Amino acid sequence: MNKNVLVLMLMSLFVTPVMADKPEWAGKGKPTAEQKAAHKAAMEAKDDLEESEDRIKESKEKAHKLKEGEDRIKENKGKAHQLKDDVKKKKHDKSEQLQKELDKGSDKGKASREANSKKWWKFWGE
Repeated sequence: MNKNVLVLMLMSLFVTPVMADKPEWAGKGKPTAEQKAAHKAAMEAKDDLEESEDRIKESKEKAHKLKEGEDRIKENKGKAHQLKDDVKKKKHDKSEQLQKELDKGSDKGKASREANSKKWWKFWGE
């Protein structure tokens, strides 16, 4: 019984393609030179179209990358400008702080601070 079912299934697999309808182009012989040329031209046109689509896609990607790069440059310029402003402000604050310290205290204390203060670049006395 099992063998019969197995044989029936195998036969159905092999017989089904044999019973299929014949395609339109089958049995008409070899294509003519005109048909071959038309087919070749169609394939070349298709390849050209695909190549141009690829070039367009690549150029869009390059443009997108350039725009991202420009955005990063603008962002970095803004940060650099902000850093310069911060440095200028800190220098100004520091100079004001030094001036306030010099103005504090008595005249005697000011004179002693000036006498004892040494700059790092002055290794020899004046």
